Parts: sequence; C-alpha cells; structure tokens
Amino acid sequence: MIEFLRRFYKDDEFPFLWHYMPALDDLGKPIPGVATVPQFVLEVGSGKGGFLTEYAQKFPQNYILGIEWDLFCARSTIKKLQKLGIKNAMVIRGDIFYFLRDLMPSNSIDEIHMYFPDPWPKRRQQKNRLILRDGFLEQICRVLKFGKRNFYWASDHEEYNAIALQTFRKFPHAKILEENTAQPTYGIETGFEKKYKKEGRKIYRSVVELRVES
Repeated sequence: MIEFLRRFYKDDEFPFLWHYMPALDDLGKPIPGVATVPQFVLEVGSGKGGFLTEYAQKFPQNYILGIEWDLFCARSTIKKLQKLGIKNAMVIRGDIFYFLRDLMPSNSIDEIHMYFPDPWPKRRQQKNRLILRDGFLEQICRVLKFGKRNFYWASDHEEYNAIALQTFRKFPHAKILEENTAQPTYGIETGFEKKYKKEGRKIYRSVVELRVES
C-alpha cells in the first residue's frame, strides 16, 4: 500500500469540518508520503526559510519539514519554495511543542535542526525558552527514529547557549559531540548567521547526539 503525504486543515465553507487528506501537487496528484524518502528532517523555528530552502535544494531525495510560529516568516518561506519550485519541503505554522505532542508520529524523524531561536533575554521572558520547556526534549526523543540521531543547534546568545548545553548535559539520552565549534551543517548558513557574522557576533554551533531506544 502506498503512503501519501497528508494535510490537516479546516474547511473553508463549513466551520466545524476539518480534513486530514492526501496533499496534491500542481497536477492534482497525491504527493508521496515521508515513508518513501531516505531522510525525513525537521527544522524547529525555520524563520524565513534560509536553511530549509537550501537544504531542500541540496538534498532533493530527502524531505524537510519546518515549524515556525511567526506567520510572516512562514509565508515568506512558502513564497521561496513556490518561486523555486521546491517539492520536498513544507512549513507548518504553530507551536512546535503541541505539534510534536499531538500530531507527530513516534520514531518518524531522522535528524532535527534548531538554529538561532529567540533567546528571550529578559528575566520575565525566559520561561518562553523552548529548549527549557518541560517535556520538550522528551518529545524530541519520541519523534526521532530508533538509534543515535543528531540534534543540530546554533545560537549567537552566549547565556542562552550555555543554558541550553547544560540542559542537554543533564538529559539522560543526550551526548554533546561537538560543543560551540561545529561548522555550518552541510555547509549551509542561515539568514541570521550570515547577518550576525557581518556584525561580528560570535556564533555557537553544537551537535548533540540523542539516543533513542526501541
């Protein structure tokens, strides 16, 4: 049986009707599901799609899904994908924690990328830091496929970066493979990274291995 990529969306005409149906391409044909591709990649906070777009072009055999809270950024990414005719990428707008918890199947993701998240620098805002959210790393491990999987992290904010790495150290299923000195993943720099380098900011890049047991 062939699996197809499905979309979950609200009906435009009937307000109490929701659909979870195969997504169609420009010719009206169902798009093959993620189970048919070699790698299924997740980007947490895809911003305006700099990494997501370049990754999709560089690895057309894989599929990358971006989750982004900001509507303007999500739409900007979609416009890029449409302009470039990219078919192996998609963006979902919403809260990544609830998407993972409520909709993402267990053991379905090969690797996860999280670059330059909002550091929420003010003390009263720090409760919003995603990496510290109760249950976030547990959900990350749940959706990753069995075995040793990589979580790619980057930040320009020294304090948030230090706290994030400490959180990984305390997490029983995590091991930091490269700390603060990793190169841009697959040679791809995000839009923020290019901007921050021009401004002379220090970039902290790390690779964290997450062990997912069957």
